[in-house]
Amino acid sequence: MRLLLATPDSEMLGLMRSLLAAALELVPLEVSAEAVADQEALLRRARLHSDDVILLDWRLAGGASPELVRAIFAVDPRARVVALLPDRPRQYRQRIWDAGACSSIPAERLDQEWLSSALCIMSRAIAREAQAAGTARDAW
Repeated sequence: MRLLLATPDSEMLGLMRSLLAAALELVPLEVSAEAVADQEALLRRARLHSDDVILLDWRLAGGASPELVRAIFAVDPRARVVALLPDRPRQYRQRIWDAGACSSIPAERLDQEWLSSALCIMSRAIAREAQAAGTARDAW
């Protein structure tokens, strides 16, 4: 799985990398991770379809994060976005879901257990999507 860590904050990036390493000790997944620190770089990568999952820190776009998620899907409809949200206010959960994100969690609650579960779910979904696409092609 190709994971993109999208955050403008170097401390959060360090935390993401540390939690990813811990999460990968819990589940047998092969994950390669890259990072971007701004919206332009994120959208450039989305246009290349180079990532399977994007772990998006809310601080990259703040209140405009739902619009950023929509922009990601406009250039890569198969993207899978997992959003790290502010703990408050709660209405951001609904807005990010409505924009198309697969999952979200308040950044303050991110831990290796949650991340390993999210990565496992994404990995299974990716495998099943590929299997379904192969089956659909075989039907033609």
